[in-house]
Amino acid sequence: MLLGIRILLVEDEFLLANELASYFSDCGATVLGPVSSVSRARRYIDLADGAVLDIDLNGETVFPLADELSNRGIPFVFFSGNDQMTLPERFRYAQNLSKPAGFRTVAGILAAQTTLGDDSVFRALPKLRLSARLLLGDPQAADRLVERTLKAALEERLSTRHHRPLSEWLNTLMEEVFRHDRSAIMN
Repeated sequence: MLLGIRILLVEDEFLLANELASYFSDCGATVLGPVSSVSRARRYIDLADGAVLDIDLNGETVFPLADELSNRGIPFVFFSGNDQMTLPERFRYAQNLSKPAGFRTVAGILAAQTTLGDDSVFRALPKLRLSARLLLGDPQAADRLVERTLKAALEERLSTRHHRPLSEWLNTLMEEVFRHDRSAIMN
């Protein structure tokens, strides 16, 4: 299910972090960390295919790291015991599980979201749509941005060959489309 996928674990509870690391290793994932702070997690961000994020890390929120992961198109799951913490609006579409949820549930969500070695538009589209919604905050504008991005992708893909992963290329293209058509997308 997770064979070869690199999972960043960001968790400040030592025992839970070790249990998570052991579980993901047993599933075939390569575990990055676990780490207990945003600054330590940033060391692994370029290597990660997915991440499990505790929201409250000894009083520090993980949201800046979640923003970086979103901007890079790296899927993540919030996995926290803090039921009182409200997610910022920009993460309303992110997966948010309470710690009583089983590790299998967390692993299943990450397995479904990661695209290791898969150059499929069907796998890249949900991540692109999430990125657009996190960028804009307006679901209708985000959908217009995704639609224009896919149109531009079809036109460009027919004329050139790309050697980058599809999701990375689509996110870069989406940023270009947004800069060029910002006013039309937002109206």
